[in-house]
Amino acid sequence: MKRIIVLLLVLVLSCSLLASCDVLPDSVMDKLGPVLEKVGIDTGKDEEPAPEEPAHVHDFVLKETKPATCSKKGKETYECACGETKTVELTKDHNFELSKTVEPSCQGAGSRSYLCMDCGASKRETFGEKTDHTLSPFVESSRLIHCTTKGCSYAVMPEGTGKYTEVIVFKFTDADVAEFEAVYAELQAIIDAAAPYDKTLHAYTPGSETHTAYLAMEAKYEELYDILEYITAQYQIAQLEYRMDMTDENQAEVDNISKIRTDLVADFYSFSSPIAESMYREYYYEGMTDEEINAYVWESDTVANPEYTALVNRSNEIELEFYSLSNPTRGTEMPVLYSEFVDINNQLAQLLGYNNYLEYAYADIYGRDYTYQDAETIYNYVKEYITPIYNKLYEYWYYHGYTNETYGEKSFFEVYEQNNSLNNYIDLLTIKGNKTVSFSDEFNGLIGDGNCFRGEYAGAYVTSIYGLDLDGSDLPIAYFGEGYDTFTTVAHEFGHYMNEVYSGGKYNQSYDLLEMHSQGNEMLFLAYLNNNRGEIESSGLQYLNSYQPLNMFFAVVNPVAVDAFERAVYTDNYTGPNADTIMADGTITYDEYDLIYESILIDLGVDSRFRSTTYWRQVTITSACYYISYAVSALPVLQLLPMGIEDFDAASEAYLKLFSYVDEYENGADYMTTEETLEYAGLKSFMDEELYIYLNEYFMATNP
Repeated sequence: MKRIIVLLLVLVLSCSLLASCDVLPDSVMDKLGPVLEKVGIDTGKDEEPAPEEPAHVHDFVLKETKPATCSKKGKETYECACGETKTVELTKDHNFELSKTVEPSCQGAGSRSYLCMDCGASKRETFGEKTDHTLSPFVESSRLIHCTTKGCSYAVMPEGTGKYTEVIVFKFTDADVAEFEAVYAELQAIIDAAAPYDKTLHAYTPGSETHTAYLAMEAKYEELYDILEYITAQYQIAQLEYRMDMTDENQAEVDNISKIRTDLVADFYSFSSPIAESMYREYYYEGMTDEEINAYVWESDTVANPEYTALVNRSNEIELEFYSLSNPTRGTEMPVLYSEFVDINNQLAQLLGYNNYLEYAYADIYGRDYTYQDAETIYNYVKEYITPIYNKLYEYWYYHGYTNETYGEKSFFEVYEQNNSLNNYIDLLTIKGNKTVSFSDEFNGLIGDGNCFRGEYAGAYVTSIYGLDLDGSDLPIAYFGEGYDTFTTVAHEFGHYMNEVYSGGKYNQSYDLLEMHSQGNEMLFLAYLNNNRGEIESSGLQYLNSYQPLNMFFAVVNPVAVDAFERAVYTDNYTGPNADTIMADGTITYDEYDLIYESILIDLGVDSRFRSTTYWRQVTITSACYYISYAVSALPVLQLLPMGIEDFDAASEAYLKLFSYVDEYENGADYMTTEETLEYAGLKSFMDEELYIYLNEYFMATNP
């Protein structure tokens, strides 16, 4: 029994100790050892630990080598007797040697090029900074100053001869108004002192006492007119300066002088009636019938009416407000403004005896020889013959249209290639009529004399500033805004400029004809480029042959649509597609404008992909009832492209007759209508269906 108790005790102790640690301490084992041995438990006290196996050390031996080159990495492969392998990547540097050095220039920083002598690889590093252009002296025949660095096409306008530095400057002050008012008072006193008109006493008699008195009155009247003309010139300069930088300050300046000028014009015309009632009547209105005099007086009284001037001022304000719109192509802001604009213009026209502004604009403002009702004929011809061309050209452009940065985006004033080709074309044109005027000489003057301007306003235009030239005549100027200064636009505006030079503003020309001068120059220039294909790169010519005709047909289809839109809005009557919806309440409201315009484009047959549905929003305030002139001018001069490709000299002669026809007036001929002028030049009229058939047959068969 004692042995069993001892054994149980030992087991209890063993379990207890084993639960508390992995190995019993030696002190415990020394005391328990004899007891454990008596009961047959091995303590392991006398056993030696088994020796550990030594760690394996790899002994790698090189087995294979693939040498590196400067273009491809190599490697070494090693193997141990145990079968383990390892690789080491090998590289080799290029054997670079300097091959070329380009010093810093106007085209960029300098560079060093290196070539590997083993594999031919290259590398390039830059140094230094871009330098200024090295500009050549101004040479008149080149028009622009070019950079002389090889490969650089940079060109700039010269600073100019200084010829107009002092004259094209805004100088208007309150003193100009005070001078007008002083002369106005003097003229008023002279007319007030004149005897009332008596037909028996005051018949036109040269050399009479009344005639002598009239000459004194006329001198004062001319003095007042000269002041008004000067203020008008300052108004034109203010508009130019505003377009140059579009600042709020210059906008306020335009607004201010616009209102002042409107009031002074009213004051000036207020003399028409008193003069007609005075002894000066037959001298001032020499050659006019009583009916014509009464009509002129009535119109003058209307212009002098405060109600009329207030409407003119508000109309001008609306145009400035339009310029300030952040995005006129969206939202209701522009349509609401336009609705007021239409109402004001109709009121102005009605004060002048017209039914609506559209009628007034056609007959009086733009000098057209046809009515807005006649424009329906043009609309129908365009619908049948021209829209198919427009869709075809736009289809090509939409899917395959060429793009060319040099000829499509960059400025004529900064690119030698554009400058050179337009120069060569212009050198060929000279008007030989009652006077000889060289396009080349006049272009040199425009570029070099300081009457050509560039600015921020997105547009281009030519006008003549009243009495500002050094000889007292009107001074033609040209303006080209950003994006409106490629060589095709310059050609367009230079056509306008040449008419200002040749006719001198002496003749009352239709605006339709004025646009033929500009758009005709574009088409004749394109014919020239096709006949001289080596002058510009082939991609440039492909771009122009694709884009320019499309642009011209755009200037037909969309302006015709704008005219139809204005006919609806100004007469408050629409009969085209969706008329039932639009005219359901018997009138047109501003929220229906977009629908009307899109419906007109649908009626014209314009493909849905090519409808410029917001176009009306961009042009109907700045150019009210004007855009039909783009259409009726583009149509006849489109003939110049096929004519010019076939016979450039014959096409040039036809084009130049659109300028020199005014010689016939000086030779005693009666006034020519625009259609008669086209006949004089040998071109088909926009009212002639044969023109539309001709254009359709040619352009539908011609690839861009």
